[in-house]
Amino acid sequence: MSRLLLSGILGLAAIAGLGVALRPGEAQTQPAVERPTEGPRLTRFASDAEFARYLATVARRRRVGVSEADGALSAGAPPGGIVNFEAAADAAPANPEITNNQTIGVDEGGIVKQIGRFLVVLQDGRLFSADLGTAPGAPLRLADRIDVYRSRARAASWYDEMLVFGDRIMVTAYNYRERASEITVIRMAPDGRLTREGRFLLSSDDYYSTENYATRIVGGNLVFYAPQSLGGRGPDGGFAWPRLRRADGDGEAGEGEALIGPTDVIAPVGNIDDPVLHTLSICPLRGAMDCRTTAFIGPAMRELFVSPTDAFLWIGAPDGLPWSIDYANRRRQDCAAGHYWQDGRAQAAMLYRLPLDGAPVGAVAVDGIPSDQFAFESSDGRFRALLSRAGAGCFKPDQMRALNLLDIPLSAFGERVRQIPDRAYAPLPPVAGQLENRFVGPWLVYGSRSGWTDNPVMAGGTSRGSTLIAVPLARPGDARRLALPHNALRIERAGNDAVVTGYRGQSGLSLSYVGLGRDPRIAATTLLADRFESEGRSHAFNAWIRPDGSGLIGLPTTLRRARSGRGWSDSQSSELSFVAVSPDKTLSPAGQLSPQRRTRSDYRCEVSCVDWYGNSRPIFTGGRILALMGTDLVEGRLAGGQMGEIGRLDLTGAHGGSGAGRGK
Repeated sequence: MSRLLLSGILGLAAIAGLGVALRPGEAQTQPAVERPTEGPRLTRFASDAEFARYLATVARRRRVGVSEADGALSAGAPPGGIVNFEAAADAAPANPEITNNQTIGVDEGGIVKQIGRFLVVLQDGRLFSADLGTAPGAPLRLADRIDVYRSRARAASWYDEMLVFGDRIMVTAYNYRERASEITVIRMAPDGRLTREGRFLLSSDDYYSTENYATRIVGGNLVFYAPQSLGGRGPDGGFAWPRLRRADGDGEAGEGEALIGPTDVIAPVGNIDDPVLHTLSICPLRGAMDCRTTAFIGPAMRELFVSPTDAFLWIGAPDGLPWSIDYANRRRQDCAAGHYWQDGRAQAAMLYRLPLDGAPVGAVAVDGIPSDQFAFESSDGRFRALLSRAGAGCFKPDQMRALNLLDIPLSAFGERVRQIPDRAYAPLPPVAGQLENRFVGPWLVYGSRSGWTDNPVMAGGTSRGSTLIAVPLARPGDARRLALPHNALRIERAGNDAVVTGYRGQSGLSLSYVGLGRDPRIAATTLLADRFESEGRSHAFNAWIRPDGSGLIGLPTTLRRARSGRGWSDSQSSELSFVAVSPDKTLSPAGQLSPQRRTRSDYRCEVSCVDWYGNSRPIFTGGRILALMGTDLVEGRLAGGQMGEIGRLDLTGAHGGSGAGRGK
């Protein structure tokens, strides 16, 4: 399978220290380089002919033949009302935010959502609606089940993400047969019954990212990302514009309408050897879903971040600008130290801003590579990013790279591409290994580990303590070093503070609570003995912090003897471990909720049976504690400091779940 893996690997150098402000000169600084502050204007292609000439130029630069025809070069007006999404927003049930989203108020595509009193679960290409009842402690009940796919023969390859808006459910899938992203719209009745409303195909390559999500809902808008490779295509190679097609049945989808044409594509300001068409669609969900789609041409590597007001897309910069690189490696060959050396300019990039209110697209040229979407933050009219920068000259990939905090006003994004000057990058202390980072309120927190998982069971080694850096955004020069008793596998928000998970030795998973008040500190650390984190995505973690500072943390774990590794692609459901947080930030392990280990069942998964997005989630809603573990939904209650089971629902209906349980 060819799911695209886009996690950045950052080789960085180690530092040490404990709770002291960094003095001037302690962090590596970037050399002062005079660069132009303004570049060319953002322009869009004017016609099909101009876009065809561009593709022909790309093919010549690559010195390869064009591919077989996929269809004639064609364009049209963006579709008007093709989805006919009619959402009665005023009368629709509420959709509480129940997952650990990056930004409050920006919902991300996931596997469990809430519509009124119902939880909706996406599993095995199916939707399950679980009735929580109208009062706390009400018994869990299966209200309905429906296959998102029409038939196994023509099902999508992967059913990954789900969003809800009012009583509508949107399931995002990728279909290799159709070479398209697939959106299925399903509606929930007041009693939890599910009915299919439509299926739509959007021409694209696979949108999958190991950590990020392709869809968001913010302010009544669906934000949808989809890529499409342009490499090797030209007028004779038959590039076809991405089309949005209605495909409700099992037959072939209709022609549909072109989602974009040349005037919707921001032309690259330089040359790119392997161009990808990155499309961002913003679709209002009140009334007909008339999508406004903009496309950007850049290399395949990208990172998407959505704030309450804007969508930001980071992609590598094209060649042809004073600060950019040559993706054919011609300029890197000038580095005299050998084949494995790279030109530091390889970290130049374009950063686009697409306002959700329809204001014009803007861009800036930046230096640096983010580790993931959590390296971005935007609030109070500013954009910030933690970037790894190599500096000028040649370097080896495993050599130290400087970390910098980019902080610019949103007004810096404009039609004319401005090169961000060096003074906008505040130097920060480097850390050794794979970077983990999180913006939490007015703070940036980051640390590292030696590898992608650094799970001692998986790696067969031992993990050590490390350094955690807490950076006040208003005064990045006052960054604080905190001695972390384990490495940093995950950094998440818990109220106004942060929680870091990791390992030290092979005794189990450690959790540290990081207080982010006036004086940042490691408030407490606890050990989940012989347990190991089993899912890596951000939604696998969740925290419920009450106004007095007390609360509960939940995350999927497994025992060493049960399974090894951080099983983000492992379809075995994990247990949910819970940790209690006291008002003074003391941490106490609170036990687990476990799935039912079935030996016989009539239930069978037919499609999308590898859970790339995981399948176990802690859920806190309406004062209730729930654990989703595959097709088990378990309710727990904390008593005497330990979690106990008070209710259980088998979503397959094999063990007492009531409801219609419809299939196709």
